[in-house]
Amino acid sequence: MRESLRAYGVLMALSFRAAPWHATGQLITGVLMALAMPVGAYGAKLLVDAAVAGDLPGGMLAAALLSVTVAVTLIVVFYYVDCVFGVMERAHGLASVRLMRLMGGTDGLAHHERTDYLDRAHLIRERRHDLASTVNATAGVVRSLVTLLATAGLLAMVHPVLLALPVFAVLSFWFGKRGKDLEVAAEETTAETERLRRHLFDVGTAAPAGKELRVFGLAGTVGGRHRAAAGTVLAGRNRATWRAAGLQSADGLISGAVYAAAIAVVLVLAIDGEATPGDVILVIALAAQVSNAVFTGVAYATSFLRVLTMARRFVWLERYAREATRTPAAPAPVPDRLREGVVLDGVRFTYPDSARPVLDGLSLRLPAGAVVALVGENGAGKTTLIKLLCDFYPPDRGRILVDGVDLAELDPRQWRTRVSAAFQDFAQLEFAARETVGVADLSRVDDDAAVAAAVARAGATSVVDDLPRGLDTPLGARWEGGVELSGGQWQKLALARGLMREDPLLVVFDEPTAALDAQTEHALFERFAEAARTGSAHGTVTLLVSHRFSTVRMADLIVVMEHGRVRESGSHAELMAAEGLYAELYRLQSEAYR
Repeated sequence: MRESLRAYGVLMALSFRAAPWHATGQLITGVLMALAMPVGAYGAKLLVDAAVAGDLPGGMLAAALLSVTVAVTLIVVFYYVDCVFGVMERAHGLASVRLMRLMGGTDGLAHHERTDYLDRAHLIRERRHDLASTVNATAGVVRSLVTLLATAGLLAMVHPVLLALPVFAVLSFWFGKRGKDLEVAAEETTAETERLRRHLFDVGTAAPAGKELRVFGLAGTVGGRHRAAAGTVLAGRNRATWRAAGLQSADGLISGAVYAAAIAVVLVLAIDGEATPGDVILVIALAAQVSNAVFTGVAYATSFLRVLTMARRFVWLERYAREATRTPAAPAPVPDRLREGVVLDGVRFTYPDSARPVLDGLSLRLPAGAVVALVGENGAGKTTLIKLLCDFYPPDRGRILVDGVDLAELDPRQWRTRVSAAFQDFAQLEFAARETVGVADLSRVDDDAAVAAAVARAGATSVVDDLPRGLDTPLGARWEGGVELSGGQWQKLALARGLMREDPLLVVFDEPTAALDAQTEHALFERFAEAARTGSAHGTVTLLVSHRFSTVRMADLIVVMEHGRVRESGSHAELMAAEGLYAELYRLQSEAYR
């Protein structure tokens, strides 16, 4: 309960921060709307009793009360509706920003490989509009409670036994809560299967997989698996929906019986002279209002419970992001330049939910100012090593030392400001060409000279020159005036992005030229190596990963990895003379090119 209340407070605070006046106005106008119904019923009672008694002044007073109630209700409704949409639009925008920061800004990458995180993140994305519905759900519940309390007071004036009418409303709330619990449990149970269903839909409909679907005739297979996953999801969720519908049906029967009993009671009282004709009208009107208030209240209570579920998920996400932050209490300063380099000492690392370590006792020295090439078969741990150097993960065991200081003692965000990278699985940022490259150094994103220099270093000048508006050209065919690029062109711009920063301490190129031909890759890496040796005053370590041995031979140090460890290391000449694995692989690849 304490956790739920805290989660509710977090979302309410978010809505009030997004639209304070609208949120306050919605709650106030909601209470006024809730009072209008019982006040109107009481006015009708006074009017009927005045008519029966021939009391003209009393009748006129009752008519005035009814008129004012209708007028105020009409005015309040318009303000209420405006406040509802004002709060939800602004709160949705703020919640979306918060979610992007929490999901995209959480330290490291481990959460992207945890199934429990992925399931919850999927549910949050699917129902993120609920994050903006806290005030609306609260206002609805408050409206129903105010209506029921005012109604209870008026019914008690007629006869205390009629209080059973609003009391039975509690049972309706229980039925609604139980039904919602069933639906939430079904959502959570089928979350992973629902993610699979959406993945299969994307595979079957999006362009990237289109060629292989047609060549291999996979459309039917993918479609069949999509139907099977969808059937599993629908079956689980439909069972919960039918059970919830059964509870609602039982609630309807009980509410109908209580309503009929209340009318019977007031009729008996009227016949016995213990109630006036106005009381009969009052009870009939209030009984109908109670049914409506209960129906509305159950709907809003159900929404409130759904919001509360989302609030708990949101708070869990915040807590995960907070716990994933590895900033030390007193972080050591990131050096201005590297003097010794980077040392990995007995590093062991295993991915989440995996039993086999990817790096196992790896020790390696990356000298300051050196160009280092990593080679080895797929699965040797090259990319994982780069991820640890970028501080996306902490090692399970061992240390990574930057000029003798443990990387764990540095602020990860500060360290990454001195890291630049180009990855094989690069992001296709569909911005203007200038921004696609310049986002790597936001302070210079509008500096055409700096962007053009990075483009030139990456050998991508021809790509920009062919664009109709140069650096101002929007990229991506989905946008008006946008231009679609080939895989190689996208990769060259990703390389330019990786070369945008002026003073990195670590530059990593993780097979960033896989979509380019061997000659282009060789020329680019020669240029990178030359720039690293002659143009850096920061002792920058440049790390290259490539399967093309003709490219890596230019490195100062070549590291051959196998099974998460360093198999051998040295210059090209030293490794060839050693007649080890590198020499064997180099000769095999050389013969393949003859």
